Amino acid sequence: MAERVCPLWVSAGHHVTVYAVSDHPEKLKKLEGVDITHIFNPEKTFGLAGQFIYDLRCILDAKQKDFDIILQLGYTTSGLWSFLWPKQKTVTNMDGLEHTRAKYKGPLALFLRWSERRAATRSKLLVADNPIIADYLNKYKTPCRTIAYGAEIIGSANTELLQRVGLPTKDYVLHIGRVQSDNHVKEILESAKASGKILIAIGDYSTTYGKKLYKKYQTCENIIFPGNIYEKDVVNALRKNCDAYLHGHSAGGTNPALLEAMGCGAFVLAHGNPYNASVLGGLGGLWDGTEELTAMLENLPNNEIRAEQSALAQARVKEHFNWPKIAKDYLKAFQSI
Repeated sequence: MAERVCPLWVSAGHHVTVYAVSDHPEKLKKLEGVDITHIFNPEKTFGLAGQFIYDLRCILDAKQKDFDIILQLGYTTSGLWSFLWPKQKTVTNMDGLEHTRAKYKGPLALFLRWSERRAATRSKLLVADNPIIADYLNKYKTPCRTIAYGAEIIGSANTELLQRVGLPTKDYVLHIGRVQSDNHVKEILESAKASGKILIAIGDYSTTYGKKLYKKYQTCENIIFPGNIYEKDVVNALRKNCDAYLHGHSAGGTNPALLEAMGCGAFVLAHGNPYNASVLGGLGGLWDGTEELTAMLENLPNNEIRAEQSALAQARVKEHFNWPKIAKDYLKAFQSI
């Protein structure tokens, strides 16, 4: 998001600084007019605790430079230092409801709930990326605006790239996402197994949960585990050519991966929660469990219907989830305080 909107703010006449970790592989100090400040990140030494230290150093540097607006994208570790935030100029994008994620339990979930409350009360303005998140945040007295994430429209894809890396070019469905329970990866793998549909499952299966799933489904001849793929051209080619994109995220708001699939014109079968339903706007299909998704995979729409859905998905992204609109919405929000 920062990469997309910050240059647009510079073009509108504003001075913009983005904070980045000191060990980021890109050592740029400026990009498209945006200043980049690298802050020491001790995460390799201290693990998760290093994120708290990094956030503290960012906040202290921002206070010293006395910016007109401080925009925070998320609050999970910065909430601990919320007493240092200059409330009259702090805008916080609250992201998803972190404490509801299945991977966070016990004391960690309690901390995230506390951090959310601190972020909500110590900010001048809250930003929700989804109207369902905005409804939830209305319980706080702090004003809230709904501003979505964005995605690009992908017009064509190079299928030769898929052949080069040994992946199918047609007659397959696709899943891309973190391998964790609240993304319903198990249900997606089980549905592929039951339906016999070829599934390309992109993600890191080297985690404890990922290894468990991989062990169970690696013998399924119709499921391909290529690991993580970061090359945008390859990923977009997979999205453009799939018969359906399977989206299992359930604990966030407007998910970037879902928007990117729609920007490629993919036919989306998404977990049936209100966040995904809001983004899809009636397109694709919604499922609530393995049996329902299996039935959808066994009865995918024909090429003509998928082509119609593809055009509608890209039109929806162009109208509601385009970066110039999002950049302008943020500037309006900043100006309101």
